[in-house]
Amino acid sequence: MAAGAWKVYGSAAEKIAKGTLDLDSHAFRIVLLTAAHTPNQGTHATWADASAGEVANGNGYATHGKLITQTVTRSSLVVTFDCDDQSWAASTFTAKWALIVRDADANGALASTDDLLAYCELEAGGTVSPSAAALTITMNAAGVFALTAS
Repeated sequence: MAAGAWKVYGSAAEKIAKGTLDLDSHAFRIVLLTAAHTPNQGTHATWADASAGEVANGNGYATHGKLITQTVTRSSLVVTFDCDDQSWAASTFTAKWALIVRDADANGALASTDDLLAYCELEAGGTVSPSAAALTITMNAAGVFALTAS
């Protein structure tokens, strides 16, 4: 399935601008959340703001999701952040949101203070519920998000 439009958290945009969130070299994970979570682009900043809504461990999903491989490229005035597609094989769970979260110590376990980068809705207005099937998130060919100089 194609991921919906990714939205960058305001706190992440600030940290990118200040140089404290490095899109190229920091470790990031993609995690899945249930409909019990409602992202707030303006006020949510850290994993503590989202962790209660994470999909339960088991049935094809592991706590704290998956490590992504990201790329940062520039073409003229556009800098693009992208990452590899993600897949959970033989899964049985229900999810509504995908979040990209910085794993500050790159140990695979998210800490409450780890930065939220971006989120997307997996199914517009609904949820996805694979039943012993793969759930694959296909990133947009244009990247997760882009920054354009003016």
